[in-house]
Amino acid sequence: MFKKAIIAIATIAALGASSMSSANAFMGQSRNVKIGRQATVPIAFSLYCLKHLEECRPSSQSQVAYTAKVRNLLASVNRSVNRSIRPVRESRDVWSLNPTSGDCDDYAVTKRSRLIRAGIPSGALRIAVVRTPAGEGHAVLLVKTNAGEFALDNLRQTIVKRNQTGYRYVSVASANPMRWTR
Repeated sequence: MFKKAIIAIATIAALGASSMSSANAFMGQSRNVKIGRQATVPIAFSLYCLKHLEECRPSSQSQVAYTAKVRNLLASVNRSVNRSIRPVRESRDVWSLNPTSGDCDDYAVTKRSRLIRAGIPSGALRIAVVRTPAGEGHAVLLVKTNAGEFALDNLRQTIVKRNQTGYRYVSVASANPMRWTR
């Protein structure tokens, strides 16, 4: 327990430059979110990265060519992960890799991990914090390709373009997963 507290304090200290405006945007209090401004990295994701350093390394390759092979891989991973995790509402915000049950962030990091292992550059895989049309917080995995960004979502069995999700994007990881924009 002491070790987790130290890690949490170190993470918060490392994130120190967070602003109230980015916190308000995450909490849904800002309706006019502009893409490209720096955003605070979700603390639960920072803690996940401390546990899984290999999953959070930056990449110089920020997109992937959208080929039939890539399209099939994305669809396969999305389907497979959606079937392998039983959806539950977690009482604590802990991002877990390959759980048997979990919420949207667990699906997103598991899909990201499987795609990295399948050869997709990590810089093309960006986790996004969004608001659903009902206003609920949610997380999806975006894959940046030369044909646009595609969303892998535990609420959908099919892959759709980012602008077809119906979500309001609050913050999105960059090619460096420890740098987020809004």
